[in-house]
Formats: sequence, C-alpha cells, structure tokens
Amino acid sequence: MVSGFVLALIFLGISATAFFAFFGLWGSVNQRATARVNSLADQLDRAGIYMSSQEIVLSLAAGVAVVWISLFLLLHLQIAMALLLLPVVAAVAAVGFVAYVQFKIKKRLDTFIEQLEVALRLVASSIRVGLGLRQALAIVIEELPDPARHEFRRVVGQANIGASIFDALDSLAVRMPANETLMVARVFRVQAETGGDLARILDQLADTIKGRRQVHRKIATLTAEGRLSAWVLMLIPVGLGAFIWATQQDMSHALFFTWLGHIVLLIILVFEFLGFFWVRRILRVDV
Repeated sequence: MVSGFVLALIFLGISATAFFAFFGLWGSVNQRATARVNSLADQLDRAGIYMSSQEIVLSLAAGVAVVWISLFLLLHLQIAMALLLLPVVAAVAAVGFVAYVQFKIKKRLDTFIEQLEVALRLVASSIRVGLGLRQALAIVIEELPDPARHEFRRVVGQANIGASIFDALDSLAVRMPANETLMVARVFRVQAETGGDLARILDQLADTIKGRRQVHRKIATLTAEGRLSAWVLMLIPVGLGAFIWATQQDMSHALFFTWLGHIVLLIILVFEFLGFFWVRRILRVDV
C-alpha cells in the first residue's frame, strides 16, 4: 500500500517536472520558430515570391517525400539506407530552395538597381518643373515596370497612411538591401535637414549609380571564366556517371545499387557542392 503510494507520488513528480519543463521551453521554441517564419516571409517578399511560408514548407515536405519514395523504389534501397537517405534528400531540398530564393533576390535586386538610375532622373526632372516629391514618385510608378513600380508604390502607400516619406525610403532600403538604395534614402533625409538643390543632387547620385553598375559589369566579365570553371567541375562527375551507367554495367550496378556505392555517391555529392560554393566565394567581389 505504502510502496504503491510512493510510486504514484514519484510518477506525479516526474510528470509535473516534464510538464513545467515543456511549458518553460515552449516560449523560447515558439519565439525562435516565429522569428524563422517571419525571416522566411521577408526573404520571399524580397524575392518577389508571393506564397506564404506555410505553403512553401508544405510544398517542400511533399517534394521531399515524393523524391525519397522514388529513390527508394528506383534504387531498391534497404530500410536502413533509405532512412539515412531521408535527411540527405531533405537537406538537398532545403539548400536548393535557399539557393533558388537567393537567386531570385539577386535577380530582382539587380533589376531594381538598373531601374534606380532612371527613377532618380525622373524624380529630378519632376522636381525641376515644380512637382513635389510624392508627385515625382507617382510619375516613377507610372513610367517604370516592376520591381521599381511595386517598391515605389509601397513607399507612396506608406506615406499616404501617415508615415514620413523619409521613413518609407528607409524601409525601401531595408527591403532592397544594396548600397545604392541606402545612398538614396540617406540623400533624401540629409537634403531635407540641410537643404540644397535636390534635383542636382539626384542627378549626381544617378551618375554615381551608373558608374557602380559599369564596375559591376566589368567584374562580371573578368570573373566569367572562373564561374564557368565552377560549372564545368560540377558537370564532369555527372557526365562520368552517365558514361559509366551506359557502358559499364557491372561498375554501374556496384555504384548505384550497393550500399558502398551509395556512400561513395554521397561523398562525391558533398565534395562537389563544397567545391562549387568555395569557387563561388573566391570569385565574389564586394563593391
């Protein structure tokens, strides 16, 4: 009787400890998860991908499941090897999605920077004929395509609901992180505080942005050979694997249908991606 009562007390104590530990950790875990989701939402907005974070996560999970089941059936994997392959497929999918989002962000940001020079010249011309800053930005919205139209429409929209036009331009610099957009936001704020010929300042800033674009194009030209070498290094093992698959039946069976071959393929895949990203990092030049 006494021993049963003691065991019940021990069970209740352990349960209460586990409950309060979970309750205490849930706040920090939920906060971190919320921060990750908000960060993903910001990245998607910056890339121009108009899908919710939940839709992206569910789509990736479905894609990982389909690819994993297909590889399991195609390669006739054992259960242990299939379980080891699942986190690899998930990691590759996550890295691929992140790379795709970064590619979209870079492409959209480059397009915006190319349009920024024209936008500044339009604003300068509008100010010279006597228009206000909001009216000048409205002309930019009418004349330029996306993403400049979308981003400057958001700036005007924030100003219309009560935000300062300078705070709206600071938000633009946060959404489109580049030295050019930061210069634009700082120029408008400093000119409002110190005065001066805003149209002339904007023309000079447009010339500066044009010069920076020329430097970026020159850097891209000089590093084109290195970037092509990175792609060649990535494609050589793929071509070699296809050649082995087509001509060497015994070797291809050992490589694609045995656990040792799967380990070799995994090691090759890891080193291929490490080499590719290392070459890309060496060729990256910050201006």
